[in-house]
Amino acid sequence: MQTDKIIGLLLKNRGLTSPEAVEGFFHPPHPKDLSLKSSGLSASRVTSAVRLIRSHIQQNHPIAVYGDYDVDGICATAVIWETLHAHSPHVFPHIPHRKDEGYGLTQKGIDHCLSQGAKLIITVDNGIVAHEQIEYCRSRGCDVIVIDHHEPVDTLPKANVLLHSTATTATGLSWFFSREFQNSDQRPTNNDQLSLVSLATICDIVPLMGLNRSLAKFGLIELNQTRRPGLLALFRESGLTAANDQRATINSYHVGFIIGPRLNAMGRLEHALDSLRLLCTTDPDRAAKLAVALNDTNRSRQDLTVSAFTHAQTLVDENNLPSLIIVADTSYDQGIIGLIAARLVEKYHRPAIAVSIGEAESKASARSVAGFNITDHIRTAGDLLTSVGGHAMAAGFSFSNAHLEQVISALSHPEIDPDLFVKSRRIDVEVPLSAINLDLYLRLLDFEPYGLGNPQPVFSTSNIQITNIRYVGRDNQHLKFKVDGLDAIYFNAPSAMNDELIINNPVNLVYRISLDTFNRQSHIQLVVQDIIPVSSPTIPLS
Repeated sequence: MQTDKIIGLLLKNRGLTSPEAVEGFFHPPHPKDLSLKSSGLSASRVTSAVRLIRSHIQQNHPIAVYGDYDVDGICATAVIWETLHAHSPHVFPHIPHRKDEGYGLTQKGIDHCLSQGAKLIITVDNGIVAHEQIEYCRSRGCDVIVIDHHEPVDTLPKANVLLHSTATTATGLSWFFSREFQNSDQRPTNNDQLSLVSLATICDIVPLMGLNRSLAKFGLIELNQTRRPGLLALFRESGLTAANDQRATINSYHVGFIIGPRLNAMGRLEHALDSLRLLCTTDPDRAAKLAVALNDTNRSRQDLTVSAFTHAQTLVDENNLPSLIIVADTSYDQGIIGLIAARLVEKYHRPAIAVSIGEAESKASARSVAGFNITDHIRTAGDLLTSVGGHAMAAGFSFSNAHLEQVISALSHPEIDPDLFVKSRRIDVEVPLSAINLDLYLRLLDFEPYGLGNPQPVFSTSNIQITNIRYVGRDNQHLKFKVDGLDAIYFNAPSAMNDELIINNPVNLVYRISLDTFNRQSHIQLVVQDIIPVSSPTIPLS
């Protein structure tokens, strides 16, 4: 099969069938050339926000930028704070502490900002559903601007200005606003802020097509050229930069699985303000210390997640799987319950809820499978819940410990179509192994950045023989082997894998293509997603 034919099938799978669509995909416009309208923001409202901010700056009023503790909230805070701080020394950030304040705009967080003299609070990545909190804020004589991309409820909060769009991330919206703010007085300051937009766009799992593809693609270019001391230190600490200062070309995988988790870890277990400090600091020594802290906290997060997930699995009856899995324990840190729920869904392909039981209140996080709206289901518990928010595939909620058993009972047995429990794997193209070569790998690089709406291509090859099988890794959890002279690796191979079954019989292989580099030598490597024995196609190896 020729490389051009494979590329054509991949484009067709992504709905890119016209020459114009293909051109727009491979050569998207630079974000600087995109109109404000493309972001979904109202030009008149942006103008109103600019005027309100300039009024407060002229009066030397303290201004608070009120963010969130995930990557999007942290990066959006950095964009707005850097933009406004270049015009006023009286701008300060506020990132809520997950355990002390909770998510979003809260009275406790508002009171902290007011105690610092804030006369204007700009919320980023939150605020669109904070009706009571915004009314409280304005009753205290403080103006409010909301920059948010989350779905609103039936009515909108009565902020001075609402800058809302679901077209992109809060960081993306903040970047567009920052551009307009700077254009209003011709004092550009955001030359490196597109790198922050790429972090948020990839980590917040928004569709990477159209506008978001432009933001992520050109943001990654800036990220690879960044001079931010904090990011450079984080690259070194996370192993992306070698001891000889040679650095891998950072792509969507590095952002989603190496950089993002380290920025998120502080908000999960400590205080995300340190992640913000890392992004914004100009001091290399401080950056190095912060990078170590982020890396160490991420290791703790990994250990806690493994321990909690191991425990959670003991609570699941694999022989009698419920339609919705609920696990609850006092040992689960509320910063990792979303990760526990996600892993349960990945393993059992059932909606899952993980509950952290606190002293008086429980926090819960839910993840779902396609076709079952988990947030709508949770809302059926009604008055038993203190708070609930989310979307079809994920939710967070809280409730009094006194209602724990009632909540579990109310949510445990939803009516779900059993077909939704059938795990399926997306395969882009079936190809012969002879089609896998360096030319194809290099052509696939043009599909970057990968993410929602543009997943990394998955290939399959049927009826092939595996040789040279061996286990590697600290716990021998990874499987390495060869197929027709090509190296292949199966990370975290299932324990159900039977060496005799796959080494002496033809198999069907599902995989992605990567380039493995060792001692300055590079070669094509297959990153295996599944191995299916031809003689026993129904045996679940993964």
